[in-house]
Amino acid sequence: MTTKRFFLKAVAALALGVAAMPTFAADASDPAEGQIAINYFRPDGNYAGWGLHAWIGNPGQPGTPIDGVDWFGPLKPKGKTDDAGVYWHVPLSAFGKSGFVNYIIHKGDTKEQGGKDQRFDGNTIKQIWVNAGDKAIYTSKEEAIKARQAK
Repeated sequence: MTTKRFFLKAVAALALGVAAMPTFAADASDPAEGQIAINYFRPDGNYAGWGLHAWIGNPGQPGTPIDGVDWFGPLKPKGKTDDAGVYWHVPLSAFGKSGFVNYIIHKGDTKEQGGKDQRFDGNTIKQIWVNAGDKAIYTSKEEAIKARQAK
């Protein structure tokens, strides 16, 4: 076999191998640079009226709502995925210099996660997952799905 023919066969084999490799696309819920994402899953699939209340300050104390948010006008979800439910994207800068993300997922006065104010450090955690009726904050979609299946 000539060197040219061998080279062409090797390039063709490599191209076929690359084409057969799985591609890993980012989830729609993945936040852009400088943003955080909160994902919320309900097994009944009914997200009507559920929103995100978010503020600057400390949990359990009056704080300053992020722009455009009040208790009666929470943030509406940005989108929905099949396996993670709805999600919100919020600029981390909206939470002030500390980067602590304070939030409550609620529908009127019905609150998720045991009705308690929630908080995570948006400087180190860019995306969380919350399951309806579960008090935990999950830092990976896989953990959240596993927790759902364990119930």
